[in-house]
Amino acid sequence: MALARMTRLPASAALPYALRRDTDGAAAREAALAAFLASRTRTTVGRVLEKAARVATHGRPAAALKGVAATDWFRLDAKDDVTEKWYPQGLSGGSDAGLSSPSAFAISWYWKPEPSAEPQRGIRVSFLNVATLRYVHVLLVEPDGAGEPVPINVHAGGLVWYKNLLYVPDTTGGLRVFDLRNLCEGGLFDYPYTLPQSDVWSCDRALGARFSFASLDRSADPALLVSGEYLTSGTGRVVRWALAADGSLAADEKGKAVPVDAYTGPGPKIQGAASYKGRWYFSQSGVAGANDRLLTTAPGEAVRERMYPKGPEDLTVWRGKSTIWTIAEKPGGRVIVGVPL
Repeated sequence: MALARMTRLPASAALPYALRRDTDGAAAREAALAAFLASRTRTTVGRVLEKAARVATHGRPAAALKGVAATDWFRLDAKDDVTEKWYPQGLSGGSDAGLSSPSAFAISWYWKPEPSAEPQRGIRVSFLNVATLRYVHVLLVEPDGAGEPVPINVHAGGLVWYKNLLYVPDTTGGLRVFDLRNLCEGGLFDYPYTLPQSDVWSCDRALGARFSFASLDRSADPALLVSGEYLTSGTGRVVRWALAADGSLAADEKGKAVPVDAYTGPGPKIQGAASYKGRWYFSQSGVAGANDRLLTTAPGEAVRERMYPKGPEDLTVWRGKSTIWTIAEKPGGRVIVGVPL
């Protein structure tokens, strides 16, 4: 695949990515959330990880890593590794959230059973304690008018975990927000925990913005939320918004969050992007052969290619280890793998 140098776009190119908090439905959404929480017991990520029953493996050779200069990797249990009902997409971690302990990853998944005979289950997030290798699935839901949990049918192509908030891209709609202080026991489809949606940042769908993935740049001050678009041909855009001290998007007096900058990407089939200390990293799928690619560049520079597992998705930077991580989505090769920045 031909690769292009990144270029900064004019401010007008970022306007389709301007986001506005969905204030029109805020009162109804807050009432539904309150009704959902009223009958449930809240918990914390720490307590959830203490009780986590699923077990990952760590640092063992894997065929999916052939040719990849990995410094560290994790693999989910046998059932989650091969299931064709759920596909992992987004990846974020305790380094993004600012946790000192436990070191953890959060992984978003979307429901894709074939044939689609089972009820829609929407999206979920897995929390993995990298010290104990224990992890657990949490179902993400949207409370209805009566406060009952309803599955969220979006692709969840990325994930950002910043402070108490999770940001999940809604491909053509913007960003959905989940407050971890609302994490609850029990819920839906026999999931032990549910996390209700608490907020929405919406774009003008008519302008054609796509939110295919998401990451966090904590090397910037203020921290920046990164998103961009997957295209099967041509080069998509990547954009960044400033985050406020409480973790929410920094908005103007009219409640609009406008990107601070926008760039062209390096090529087609970009599954994830992250910026860190002035450099950019992109996961690219659809490369011929046994491996896909991690692309590294900066605006105006030539793009450097590195071998990556097949089917790489979202990206996240683990600052303390100076590594960049992805999760591979292919059944039988679902590794969470880190390589040097």
